[in-house]
Amino acid sequence: MAGRTFQTGGPKAAAGTNAGNVSEREDLANFISMISRDETPFLSSIGKTKATAVLHEWQTDELATPASGAVGEGVSYSTVSSAQTAEPFRTRLGNYTQINSKTVTVTGTKRAVDQAGVADEYAYQLKKRGTELRRDVEFDLVSSWNDSNGSGTRTFGGYQAWANNVVVNAGASGAYTAPTTKGVGDAGVITRGTSDANLGSLELSHVDQVMQTIYQNGGKATKLMASPSVRRQFSAKAQAAGSNVRRNIDESGKLRQSVEIYESDFGDLMVVPNYIMGLGTAADTSVLVYDPMWFNYASLRPLQEVDLGQLGDSIIGQLIEEGTLECRNPKGCGMIVGTGA
Repeated sequence: MAGRTFQTGGPKAAAGTNAGNVSEREDLANFISMISRDETPFLSSIGKTKATAVLHEWQTDELATPASGAVGEGVSYSTVSSAQTAEPFRTRLGNYTQINSKTVTVTGTKRAVDQAGVADEYAYQLKKRGTELRRDVEFDLVSSWNDSNGSGTRTFGGYQAWANNVVVNAGASGAYTAPTTKGVGDAGVITRGTSDANLGSLELSHVDQVMQTIYQNGGKATKLMASPSVRRQFSAKAQAAGSNVRRNIDESGKLRQSVEIYESDFGDLMVVPNYIMGLGTAADTSVLVYDPMWFNYASLRPLQEVDLGQLGDSIIGQLIEEGTLECRNPKGCGMIVGTGA
């Protein structure tokens, strides 16, 4: 049942003079409860670094594919090392920085009146908008499917733009349109599929498949991140008959339903829910499988308040920051797409 809300003055003022309660004081607590979640699970799991240009770049390198290394006795040095000059493995990658901003406008009257739970409306709004901005960055990292774009309004490529190991959910009724894969050296590896109508539920085989692909490409994932809905699908599949997973009942009788650690053939995965992945047009449609050590948030301008001064009877401020996602090993992370049914 939804809570009741009242107009300015409260329920007693709205009752009118004939209600016999005009003189009664209202009981309004001197605090405001923030009822929205403020966690940023992906951003909090990765590292931080410094960007020094609008296009933040880094390099990757690879070892040659294992092969027989036998050579004849007395072979010349030039013969042994000739292949080194032809190695095409070093790659230069980059991601554009994105400017993120929130504006605060508060009237002089609003700052002057005595408000319950608020000492200074301007300071309160700054703090609130700062939390919102951080959640916006998280959304662009895990749910926006943005490619790296350096023209017009710059956008950084989020996780989906870098995951190089993609498993498409084949259990959907009808073909889910898979993301388009680009070259690893491109600024953005994957773009979103064009059809999200044909979705299927997450299967443990999808997790095993993406873990195998990551392992074969030289990586080792340690986290699986999904929306709350898909996170429940994962626990349900793990607890299903024939899965060899049993619900644990400890000495106190507590029943443990969720699966927090998934031990695959290619390493252990910590299963983490991310409520922001359940928002937007791409809600619930992807699962991230990655190792946080390969990601950094590169800050060009840290979060700061810009005082824009007085405009008439209002004070205006702006919160602004600029940064981008650094993925140091696109082959070491993966994604399952087409989930959510």
